[in-house]
Amino acid sequence: MKRPIRATLLTVCALLSLSVATSQEYTLKLNVKEGDTFKYRMAMEIDFGGMNVLATTTITNKVLKIDTDGNVQMESQSGEMMIKFGDQEMPQPAPPATKMTFKPNGAVAKAEGGDGMMPQMNASQMVFPDKPIKVGDKWSETVKNPAGELKIEYELVGVEKVGEVEALKIKVTARTVNGKEGESYSADGFNWVDPKTGMMVKMETRIKGLMVEGAPAPIDGTLKMELVK
Repeated sequence: MKRPIRATLLTVCALLSLSVATSQEYTLKLNVKEGDTFKYRMAMEIDFGGMNVLATTTITNKVLKIDTDGNVQMESQSGEMMIKFGDQEMPQPAPPATKMTFKPNGAVAKAEGGDGMMPQMNASQMVFPDKPIKVGDKWSETVKNPAGELKIEYELVGVEKVGEVEALKIKVTARTVNGKEGESYSADGFNWVDPKTGMMVKMETRIKGLMVEGAPAPIDGTLKMELVK
């Protein structure tokens, strides 16, 4: 009789843990300090006219300043990018650094420098709601984009361990609205966010119609990023 009782107790404990996880509320905002650095490994797999192309690099975000309103100024610097076509590898020089100022809720207040791809990568930056959220909650935001506007929809779908971080897994869906004729960008995937800092620790998303400076046509592919430091 002991085994059935033990199994029942384990089941009850698991259900109670799940109930606590789904009912717990989180207040998300950027909670960083000057000098903090966040280094990410990025990999983008591209369907380039039927040919598979893999681009890899590192991105380091450093907190430069936090003003009296709580806005956070960060410098984002990419390393050398390696582009792989089949067995061929072609290194590309690092682009200029980007300076971005974020509101406490993660929204971009100002962007300076960088390359032509950065504005359309807004879907990788979380914009947090102004109230506590729990698993199952949804919210949305519209951000400006060179091709028009991006409507981004979010849903907190769970809590998962990413490395040493107990991260919030958030479903992200982005679509161009009121865009220029012939230009349509979309992204579907997940962001994992550290609730203590408000910073992304992992991202996996499928992109379509990404406009990149120098590319002859919009790009489709998958984008993955993960915090390594």
